[in-house]
Amino acid sequence: MAGISWLVVLVAASAAVLDSVECAKYRITPSSTSVLQGQTVILQCAFYDLTTKDIVTWVGPPDLESVSMRRIVNPKFPRHHIIGDESKGIFNLQISNVQLKDGGRYRCGAFGLDSKEATLTVIVPTPRPPVIKGAELPAKAGQQVTLSCSSAGGHPQPSLTWYNESRIFKHMEVIHHEGVGRTVVDLVLPALTKWDNGVNFTCTANQGYPQLTQPKSSSATLSVHYPPTVIVPQTSVHVREGNPANLSCIVDSNPPATVTWRKLGHGLVIKGKNGNRGQTMSLPKASRYDSGVYECTADNGVLPHGMGTATLDVQYAPWIDPTMDDEITLMHDQEGFKLRCLADGNPKPKIRWRRKDTSLYWENPLRFHRVRYDVEGTYQCVATSSGFQEVTKDTFINIVGRPQLLGEESVSATAVAAGGTARFACDIMADPMPDRIIWLWRDRDGIEKELTVASGEFIAISKKRDTDVMSSSSSLTIKDVGYNNEGTYICRASNMFGSVQRNFQLQLTESDQLPAIIIATTAGIVLVVTIVIIGIAVAKKKGLICITRPAEPLGVSAPRPMPPIPKYGRKRGHGTNDSGVEDLELQEVDGTMKPRPPPRVDKEWKAVGLTYTGLVHSTSLPPYSTVERHRPDGEDIGDPANYSEEQTVAQIPPPRDQRSQKKSSARRSIYRGSELEDVVDVDNEVL
Repeated sequence: MAGISWLVVLVAASAAVLDSVECAKYRITPSSTSVLQGQTVILQCAFYDLTTKDIVTWVGPPDLESVSMRRIVNPKFPRHHIIGDESKGIFNLQISNVQLKDGGRYRCGAFGLDSKEATLTVIVPTPRPPVIKGAELPAKAGQQVTLSCSSAGGHPQPSLTWYNESRIFKHMEVIHHEGVGRTVVDLVLPALTKWDNGVNFTCTANQGYPQLTQPKSSSATLSVHYPPTVIVPQTSVHVREGNPANLSCIVDSNPPATVTWRKLGHGLVIKGKNGNRGQTMSLPKASRYDSGVYECTADNGVLPHGMGTATLDVQYAPWIDPTMDDEITLMHDQEGFKLRCLADGNPKPKIRWRRKDTSLYWENPLRFHRVRYDVEGTYQCVATSSGFQEVTKDTFINIVGRPQLLGEESVSATAVAAGGTARFACDIMADPMPDRIIWLWRDRDGIEKELTVASGEFIAISKKRDTDVMSSSSSLTIKDVGYNNEGTYICRASNMFGSVQRNFQLQLTESDQLPAIIIATTAGIVLVVTIVIIGIAVAKKKGLICITRPAEPLGVSAPRPMPPIPKYGRKRGHGTNDSGVEDLELQEVDGTMKPRPPPRVDKEWKAVGLTYTGLVHSTSLPPYSTVERHRPDGEDIGDPANYSEEQTVAQIPPPRDQRSQKKSSARRSIYRGSELEDVVDVDNEVL
């Protein structure tokens, strides 16, 4: 029995040990939470295996004072309650109308268990957004500004953060000032710039419990005064005269600036309506006098002033100085003449000279090394600018002086066979023109006689152009030349400035010389020609023919052929060396090459007195370079239609003796035939 008792005791002890091993355990432990003031909060706490002997307790603020035991709540906490199913081990603490004093540490525990702690935070939202100070007044660029942000009230106290738009400022720029119930944060801006003007600075107060209360923010826009900056979008404006012109400048400033325009070099501010005082200067109708540099000035009271410049270029058509003479009179053989043409325009025109109605140009000024008659004519000053029509002004250059011989030297000799024809040509250039050109005959004894009347073989032909041309031509033709015609023939022309003459020596050749061409022929040809000549002579003696080429008598050679007509002109395309005029167009008149003179205004040489008006003397003219002239095509100086013919036949000088007269008559009767016919053809062409 004793053994059984000990067994019962052992079993009971074992049961007691087992009971102590299976004590209460935590199923839910309390956790820290937050709640807005005035709301209700529940702190959870639950156990496993609680017995009726186990006592669950809650302690809390202040100083972990006992709040409840099992379901009994301390009367000091009237708003605290234990809720939950006790049979299931649930002992949750509910606090109604939570107050700030309810916040703190809470512990839930049971006998034999370590209590579990949780923190209750009571949130009191901040009553208003933070306040920003320091941005109420504008600041100047370069200054330091401190913006202050403060927040008062609320629990817990919020943290303050500065934002520049969406960027958080670094803490090195922020100074914190914390006090009881108040938080202050300063933002220091060491040196303001124009880029800080208008920037939005934001201060945010955040209590750190976004699920219960949202952060509150305040913003301030910073105003920074800075000097004007001027930008000229188009620094150079080109416009044609008469069109509108606009000059603009863009101004950046705070506060807004007053903009004025002025033209540099004039000193006066351009004022007026239609935008002349503002960011755009408008000229409704630009003039050439508006060209220049304009300055845009902006002033807003903050130094320095803003400035910018724009250039206005007004383009206008070229024009030639109207005071340039329409006609200039020069003396023949004058040296060192220069005529300058003054012209203006924008763009700057190119100035040249040309002979009117030609395409031959010379540089400005127009220069002549030596003034000759062939440079007389109308010259045009031509001014050309890109984009505009060329402008011209005519100046007539009038050349006056004593007559000038054209062609070869003043003395020439002509040999003509007896019975032949002699012709002398005399070309004269003069201004004013002589009334007439006279012919004189000087015999072997030196006696001169003017040839004025038609008689025998002398025929004088005078050709003179119209009064607007400065050249004349006269020719003297002598048919059936005999010994009594030998001597010197003189062509003489005079005007108010002097006279000039050309001498022609007429010599009669014997018929005892064979032509060079006959001497050069073969012996057979000479024989045939001799037979023909003898036959012609026999026929003449028998009266079968009246006019024939003279046969070669015994011991007498054939006459020498008449020399060619002298050429007094130059080849086409060659100018006068003295005058400096190149590429003169020459025309053949009566077998001579002569420069074609330019058209000129009508004038009578008699009207040109000794005090010739407009005469330019060489002593008043500067040096110059060679200038050539160019004559228009189609003008033929030798056209007989341009001449008025006057025929003068001079008397035949008396024969020396009867024998000479018979000999001359015999020679005239011999020199009949084809040679005379050829001469007649030439004369007809001249006539």
